[in-house]
Amino acid sequence: MTSMLLGIGVFGILGLSVLCPIVAWPGYYFRNRKTSAQDSQDDRLSTSLSLIEIIIPAHNEADLIGTTLESLQCSIQQFQTVSRAALMPNIVIRVGADACTDQTTKIARQFPLVFVTEFSEKRSKWATIKALMTDSSADWVFLVDAGTIWPANLLGDFVRRIESEPQVIAVAPSYRPLKAGLLHRILWTIEMGLKRIEVSCGGPISLHGATVGYRTDLLKKALVYLGDTLWLNDDVVIPLALRALHPEGLVLYPVGQVQDVGSRNDQLDLGRRKRMLLGNLQWVAALLPVCFRLNPIAALVATRRLFRILWAYWLAFILFGLTWSFHLPVWPEFVVAGVLIVLSGSFRQLAGAAWVSLLAPFRIIRLNWALGGSWK
Repeated sequence: MTSMLLGIGVFGILGLSVLCPIVAWPGYYFRNRKTSAQDSQDDRLSTSLSLIEIIIPAHNEADLIGTTLESLQCSIQQFQTVSRAALMPNIVIRVGADACTDQTTKIARQFPLVFVTEFSEKRSKWATIKALMTDSSADWVFLVDAGTIWPANLLGDFVRRIESEPQVIAVAPSYRPLKAGLLHRILWTIEMGLKRIEVSCGGPISLHGATVGYRTDLLKKALVYLGDTLWLNDDVVIPLALRALHPEGLVLYPVGQVQDVGSRNDQLDLGRRKRMLLGNLQWVAALLPVCFRLNPIAALVATRRLFRILWAYWLAFILFGLTWSFHLPVWPEFVVAGVLIVLSGSFRQLAGAAWVSLLAPFRIIRLNWALGGSWK
């Protein structure tokens, strides 16, 4: 019994960490060897950069939008000052005000070269992105969350990496929430390391929505392919769809680092986490099978997220296995966990994440894997 509990737990922990990219890497390596021998210049993607658009979907972000726009404009100004490119790309910032009832729109309009599109009825982040992308004629689009802070050199780093890699389809920085406690800083550092491992398989398929850059023509095709479904996890759905449709494409990570002043790490945050769980079940049911058919290497990398949904179960198997093995009483662990949850904001949020993870199998049964759209 003990061996079984520990074995299941260890397998799950490996699955949510290094197992999936390790399994995917040989296939990616041999596929690259085969395709590189057959490559021609015609197969390379264009790296033209005459117009860059930065899109910010926002709903009542008055407390954060000014900080984000200020950092973006500082990065743009430094890029234009130090760049030695013969042809300087035009750079436009567009804010999609999604039925804002605060001062978000007014604050955004105070910044030069910022265009604001107002939507009178509440849509969603996904619908706002799709609406703003419809009229985009840019070569590259960067999706940015309100509350994100760019370092001054970030845009220059993006452009240099894009121009140096012909097969790039997306680019993303690492992420650091400024209000995170020690526990969350450790977890984000581990996650960044795991994403670096996924780079060896063409790049991660889960990119933090704080900032992600996409080739506009490929992004538009992916949005058409994704159909009319109201996807909840754009930071997974879009990269996974791009990797499925363009198996030879690369997702560059990490290119620089962004900071986030908007996220909080002291609450259970059950509502947001339940939406994230629903979004994960959505793409697992509707998009992951398609990705296995079109690009099984990217699908294997994405499977790490599937293991991650159930992370609380893997940890519980290990804890109960150790408790069973050493004949330890269970109640002291619950007492310690309760004290930590009461005293620590980080542990409160971790407890919320664990609770939602434990709910995942019941959500799967309840939904009967009926989420998702129609796939070609």
